[in-house]
Amino acid sequence: MLRKYALFVGVAALGALVTSCGGDDTGTPTPSPTSTGTATPTPTPTQGQVDFDLQQDFSTESTNANYAFAYFTPDAGGDETFSGASRLNGNASISLALSPEVVTFAFPDLDDPATFDATDLVSASATVRSYARGSEKLVLELPYDHVLRVSYESQADFTRDTTDGVLRGERTSIFFNRPTVTTDIASDLAYTGSVEVVGGDPGTTLAGVISAPDVTFTIKEADGSVNGTIEIFRDVNGSPELVATLVFQRTTNSAGNVTGGVLDDQETFAGILTDADNNFVGNFAGAISGPNREELFIIFSISGSTDADNDDRVDADDDRRFVGSFIGKR
Repeated sequence: MLRKYALFVGVAALGALVTSCGGDDTGTPTPSPTSTGTATPTPTPTQGQVDFDLQQDFSTESTNANYAFAYFTPDAGGDETFSGASRLNGNASISLALSPEVVTFAFPDLDDPATFDATDLVSASATVRSYARGSEKLVLELPYDHVLRVSYESQADFTRDTTDGVLRGERTSIFFNRPTVTTDIASDLAYTGSVEVVGGDPGTTLAGVISAPDVTFTIKEADGSVNGTIEIFRDVNGSPELVATLVFQRTTNSAGNVTGGVLDDQETFAGILTDADNNFVGNFAGAISGPNREELFIIFSISGSTDADNDDRVDADDDRRFVGSFIGKR
């Protein structure tokens, strides 16, 4: 099926993000979403083991472990609604220095890194360190020990179609340590953790109504396959409504060749997602992390795939999109 991709546009000078469903009159195109019909490049850390201690200095980089999303609020009043989202390939970096305190975050589509200092510090603990300055925010989240999630939020004046308003964009990158153990996986590995997910129907889905429950993913010893299910829900007047069911698994083509969902020799992976019942297609990528395979993370992205007239093209009015990540520990 041919996929109608919404162009992911960064308003670079303003630090905002949106898809073409709410295009900015002066925005400059930046990376388009990776195709959701095939497995995507796997994430890669660009240096050795890093001690992700939020109470001490560190610096690290990663590649192909990024996603971004945005919400729009009209100036004339009204609810904040989902505007667009994408997974992005490319390099990201994070550095934290405490004396003097400076934290710097670089993302693939940012012309200049986002930098905060001690005067911007809002809170600091062993698991979360957050900064804020005006409409900008930076959060470093360390759920366990070997996978760090960094999110940068910014706002900008924006015009979607002919409606003036404010666009709130967030860019997220994952940083991680590769396993150093060299022995084969001797038994199934189960990782339990939480899911961050955002998205919906642009201009319709309200901010804060999308969620996913905690989940367990299993790496099978027999074939190195990644197995688990993420269910995405929308809150409707206080009741959860199922939006999508994403099954992560080993996939093969008609010739029996593996097309995704299996560990490579670096213990990273990429795969394809299909939810025929709810008309979504997508992809995922991730890695086992930690010296002894203690943790696992996954980044995923799905798009609406409705083809009501059976012309092998996604219907023009199906702009639904979700992105997110899972971080778990065994």
